[in-house]
Amino acid sequence: MDRQELMLLIAGFTGSVISVLSKKTNSLRDSLLAIFAGTGSAYFLTPLMFSVTGVEASPNTQSAMAFLLGVLGMRTVDLIVGKFFPDSKGVSL
Repeated sequence: MDRQELMLLIAGFTGSVISVLSKKTNSLRDSLLAIFAGTGSAYFLTPLMFSVTGVEASPNTQSAMAFLLGVLGMRTVDLIVGKFFPDSKGVSL
């Protein structure tokens, strides 16, 4: 794992933890799943977003996007699934 990948992972993890901490009604299970989903979506979707859009971004910009994707978590996955697979029912939130 190179430095950029580590930065994406840390930014996504931090964003997802902040998202979980802002909600007071989550169970431990839901909180852990949200952190896992937010971190995973940030790590895997950040490079995809820049690749698909063709935008050249600095490592800091990519890390900022990973943080936002971490905060948004499953909402981001639902939006992307809806965009590429409009007939699907998406992810239930």
